[in-house]
Amino acid sequence: MFALKALNVELGWSLDDIAALEDALFADDVGLDQPMQAPMIDGFICALVSGPKHVAPEQALAWVFDAEHGQQQPSFADPTQAQQVQALLLKQWQATAAALREPERQVYQPLFGCTEGEDGQPLVILDDWCQGYLCGIQLDAPAWQPLLLAHPDWFETLQLYGSEAGWERLEQQPPSEAAHDQAAAELVRQAQQIQRYWQGQRDAAEAAAASGAPALCACGSGRPYPLCHGAN
Repeated sequence: MFALKALNVELGWSLDDIAALEDALFADDVGLDQPMQAPMIDGFICALVSGPKHVAPEQALAWVFDAEHGQQQPSFADPTQAQQVQALLLKQWQATAAALREPERQVYQPLFGCTEGEDGQPLVILDDWCQGYLCGIQLDAPAWQPLLLAHPDWFETLQLYGSEAGWERLEQQPPSEAAHDQAAAELVRQAQQIQRYWQGQRDAAEAAAASGAPALCACGSGRPYPLCHGAN
């Protein structure tokens, strides 16, 4: 098991929380074939709290239990263990949302894994976190599509480290450790950028609903959503 580079914020998971969560999800008698590890859950949460629509934490549980299909359910022998998993998910959910709302304080830090590089120095593992984030996008891909089309550069690092096509590119042309560290910093910046964008869209939609005016499309066209991407 790899080490963890950073915890999200003061109110988020502790190392004991992460150990308890992964012990519960990966226990042999729980019967889960492909649950998410903590860094993947963290990326998944980040996408869901940042995205175009409100998602309840309870809706995320199915994918935490089954990262591939969102269908397999755990067989917890003790009901309190199920409650503990839910409470831990909510704890990180709330901490992530709070941290992303305060970019000026720079408190948000993704939960990356960490291993030892060729020079013996710590090397962050970005793949799991990026996979989790992309999984969060896929839960509501049509709603995310306008932003993906308008600002594909905001998702380049996520795609590079979180998709099979990206892994093939990395295998063919491995980045230097300096470039790898820069990618980790880019992920923090892009996560905050994406959150601010969708928060602005949600705020505008709420204001439009209150005034009776149609909300503008997220693609940036300036047209009302029902006459733009909403027409499809």
